[in-house]
Amino acid sequence: MNLQDNKRRKAEALREIDAIRTAGNPAHMQGNYEALMVEVGSLDRAIATVEANNTLAGSQGFFPAAAHNPVERAWDRPAETGPASGAYGVSPLRLAEARNPEYTTALHSFLITGGKAHTEELTAGSDGHGGYHIPGSESYTRQRRANGSFAPMNAAGYEGTEGSSGAAGGYAISVPTVDQIIPLAMPDLGIFDASLVIPTSSDVKLPQAASFGTSTLKSESTGTIATFGGSDPTLGQVALTSFMAGALRLSSWELLQDVKLFQSFIVDDLIKGQRILEGSLLATGTGTGEPLGVFGNTGTGTGSAYELTGASTDGSLLLNALFDVSATLKGTYQANAVWIMSRATGLAIKRAQMQSNLFIPIATIDPDGTERILGKPVFYDVNAPSLPSATSAGVVPILYGDFKAGYVIGVRGGAGINVKVLDQPWAAQGQLGILAYRRLDGRVRRSEAIQQILVSHS
Repeated sequence: MNLQDNKRRKAEALREIDAIRTAGNPAHMQGNYEALMVEVGSLDRAIATVEANNTLAGSQGFFPAAAHNPVERAWDRPAETGPASGAYGVSPLRLAEARNPEYTTALHSFLITGGKAHTEELTAGSDGHGGYHIPGSESYTRQRRANGSFAPMNAAGYEGTEGSSGAAGGYAISVPTVDQIIPLAMPDLGIFDASLVIPTSSDVKLPQAASFGTSTLKSESTGTIATFGGSDPTLGQVALTSFMAGALRLSSWELLQDVKLFQSFIVDDLIKGQRILEGSLLATGTGTGEPLGVFGNTGTGTGSAYELTGASTDGSLLLNALFDVSATLKGTYQANAVWIMSRATGLAIKRAQMQSNLFIPIATIDPDGTERILGKPVFYDVNAPSLPSATSAGVVPILYGDFKAGYVIGVRGGAGINVKVLDQPWAAQGQLGILAYRRLDGRVRRSEAIQQILVSHS
């Protein structure tokens, strides 16, 4: 038998001996008395041998070992609740002491694993309410609630809860916070990446040809004088200015001092918020008091809208639109042409390709992860309209062209977003201001360099 079995059998033998004594009959009339005494002595020696070789509890350094014989203490004294029918009962406190060091080891494992290691040995010291006796003391692993009552620190009931919630063990458990705030992913802002971005120090006038000059045939000069004709080209210009945008965040000195990473988090959040606003304006801005968005200000591309009906032919219609718009772009711009669309539209194109089972794929991916449609890079932008799924007169979900030639973005003072720490204006309130801003403008400088696909839904 193992140590636990030996102790359990000894306890049973001692109960039988105690019953014989309680009956008051002469010892020589009790046939089992001597045999039981011999068995108890044998069990004592077996238990002592195993405990002498068991150094686990002592090496844990967690609970002090009892200075008395735990078995004798458990069974030689009445239970704390009093004797029952003349026999000695056993309280959880005494039973836990009786099973030391097995109970000590089990309780240690239970606590360091947050209640996950729960073995049969723990029942020896349970108080019936989720608390467990601590060997060598009169204490239980119970935690005082806010109302003064005690709550058990059992299992994992306290994990992830506030102490004030009254959850088990809430005040006793230290829940560390990882020194990093998991950031939100930036949305796709492909227009900025695909376009021509230049630094400016003042407003810039960008001259552009509005129309070609014309040539005419000249009559041969014989008896009369014939002059060359034709007309002059016309010019226009695009004004690239700048519009201020930014945001201010206030944070208390206490928070910034106690949470070391919070200032860097605020700065990162300000920069991302600035880029999100600018991306929206570069896509759909009105051009009055703000940048001019590229959508709605390009070449007409395929002209009449492709009408989706929700039928199986929609996929083929979408693929045909891609071929058609590529033919509307002049050869000068083809070398640097790219696609702008939302990820949802890109997925619709891939599905259409799969359903059509084309021998030559339209949508491909390079080994470096670059996505292409008809061999041209794809830039995704969250601000591009989605394909219509309900009645719509027409939207422009896809642009195709040379954005370096067609759309220019001017950033005043360089390409970076400015961040300033303002420590004086709110000092009396114990707050620090962090400001991020940038001056930027975007203009379509050559509409024919970018062509659109118009889609409607019946």
